[in-house]
Order: sequence, then C-alpha cells, then structure tokens
Amino acid sequence: MTGIMAMFEMATSFNSQQIQFRPLQLQDAYSGSSAQTADRELLEFFLKDDILESLGDEQGEEPLTGDELCKNLICRFNQMAQDCKPGSYDEELFEGSILQTRNYLQSGIDADNSLKACVLTSKLHRILIVPDFNKDADPYVPYSLYSCLTPQGQRCLFEN
Repeated sequence: MTGIMAMFEMATSFNSQQIQFRPLQLQDAYSGSSAQTADRELLEFFLKDDILESLGDEQGEEPLTGDELCKNLICRFNQMAQDCKPGSYDEELFEGSILQTRNYLQSGIDADNSLKACVLTSKLHRILIVPDFNKDADPYVPYSLYSCLTPQGQRCLFEN
C-alpha cells in the first residue's frame, strides 16, 4: 500500500513540475501585460458616446475606415504624431497611455483590406480595429477590436 502511495505522490509531483517549468506561451503572456492594458484603453475609448464625432465622417454618422481611421486614432492617443489637426490629442484619456509610451504604429494589412480595418502594432502586439456599419445593433458600437500577441511581422491566426 505504501508503495502505491509513493508512486502516486511521485507522479503528482512530476506533473506539477512539468506545469511549473513549461515554457511561457504567447497566450499566457497576455494576462496582466501592456498589451492587455492597451486593449482596455482602446475599448474604453470606443465606448464613449460621442465616438463618431471624433472618429467618424464629417457628419459624425459613419465610422472612419482603413488608413484614415488609423491616422485619426493615432492622433488621438499620441501627441507627438505627425500631420494631426490641432486639438486632436485626447489628453484626458491618453496621457501616459501604454499606446503612447509603447509607440503603437500603423501596420500593413492585405492589399484588398476587405474589412476596411486599421492595424496597429507594437513589438509582439497586433491590434485590428474594424468599422461596424450595422446600426441596428443595440447598443451600437461603431468599431470592433481584435488583438493578439504574435511574432513580429506575422499576422494573427484569426486573420487567415
């Protein structure tokens, strides 16, 4: 009986060591990371009631898309961004933001860009911001955010 118990304890100990010493995976690195903080900051921004007034077309009715969305969004969170309209930086929300300190920049997407997405990257973090034209949704949120941690220069698995 003691032999069986000793084998059971050894097996349990061995299993816990494998879990404890396994290599860190990218998905494990997300929780509590700067990438998670950046996603939260963007989500908070997208949930503002007047989002289309600042990131919408001239009438404030339709969401911006693609390069125009990226340019305007970067101007909102990075006060050092080039070619921005005066007053476009949102100091209240983005002062000291991870998006600013980690220097998130526009990244390329497929030539056809059928999603009309804006892609931002910083090191291993890739963010896709996709405009949503379905105004029947309740509540209507004009942008969807998708992100992942991926080796530099690669796309997220869900983009394939």
